[in-house]
Amino acid sequence: MREWLIEPRDPLIARDGRPSENGRFSTLGFPFPSMLAGAVRTRMVAGRGTFDLAGTALDRLKEVAVQGPLLAELAADSDEVLAWFAPAPRDALFVRNTADRPVLRALHPRPLRRGEVDGLEERGLMPVSSETQPIPGKAPMGVPSFWRWEEFESWLLQSQDRDPVDLQGLGITPLPVERRVHLALQPGERVGIDGALFETAGLRFLQPGASPLAPRRFSLSVRVGASQVEERLLDLIEQVAPLGGERRLAHWTPSQHAWPALPKVICERISETRRARLILATPALFASGALPGWSNQAWPLGGDVTATVRAACVPRPEIVSGWDLAFDNGAGKKKGRPKPTRRLAPAGSVYFIELTGSKEDVARWCADTWLAPVSDFEQERRDGFGLAFLGTWEEAPHAS
Repeated sequence: MREWLIEPRDPLIARDGRPSENGRFSTLGFPFPSMLAGAVRTRMVAGRGTFDLAGTALDRLKEVAVQGPLLAELAADSDEVLAWFAPAPRDALFVRNTADRPVLRALHPRPLRRGEVDGLEERGLMPVSSETQPIPGKAPMGVPSFWRWEEFESWLLQSQDRDPVDLQGLGITPLPVERRVHLALQPGERVGIDGALFETAGLRFLQPGASPLAPRRFSLSVRVGASQVEERLLDLIEQVAPLGGERRLAHWTPSQHAWPALPKVICERISETRRARLILATPALFASGALPGWSNQAWPLGGDVTATVRAACVPRPEIVSGWDLAFDNGAGKKKGRPKPTRRLAPAGSVYFIELTGSKEDVARWCADTWLAPVSDFEQERRDGFGLAFLGTWEEAPHAS
């Protein structure tokens, strides 16, 4: 598979499923993998012309695997990737210390305390908590939504408290949302149409830089390979093409920079301890909601290793829907229908898992799982839901 960079030139509208009849086009804080998968497959067919696949060929097109997106920072004057960013891990708790400065508390699985009763034990799960007593109060301002790769890699190897913590050095805040008000005009005239006023909200893939005239550039990165559908070879080409709502333009270009590789020390540690901390790089779809269906069952990517979830840090679910453009409603009727809503485990969710298998099998499992999709369903894995990072973990000491 090959990495591609998709840099929105205009504010990107990653639609959130709400209807536009109210005159507002809202956006998500970051696009879902399905949005990128659909856009990539469309570009593979229509890159040099019109989209001309129909019938069973559309089903074959959906089998093309698209992985991503990851967030990358680009150089000011080229498409060189300066840095990779990962979604903030949910086992990192930000609080304030007694001097009102931000500190970071690492969350670890722990045994139940004496006299403590909850529903987790019945499902073979442990609670998670900080070894250091958290300080009550509001979370600090400016907590990063995306971590720099160097900081994130260090967290994968060993999650530990930081007091104090440099929030700006840790990562970046959410992508800024730019709102625009639009007015429809009478065809051929410079007169507005009564009542045709609407608002759009889009993501700006820019952050303040050292100078107002030199902002930091960011791009979406996806991984996709050439595919053949009905004896027709499909591949992406470098171009400026639409992406997202309102057909806003983006620059599609091949990348010479591979995604971050699995650190060797993390693979060795997991192989020795048979414990892995799985952190979602993209939202995942599981049959049981927050918990994966593969826990203590067959691994979705195959192999002889069995993974059992022992604890998890998962926030409230994200909801994804969409529109099925290929569905035929019958003769004389407009094609398409709404897709069912699905509940996703958000990016950054953390699963503390225990593995069974030989040291060699676990090492192969690590290599195969790193930045591979681990959702329960095959089509969602093809769409890039549930890409996984791997880290290490240790159980917190028992407290009576």
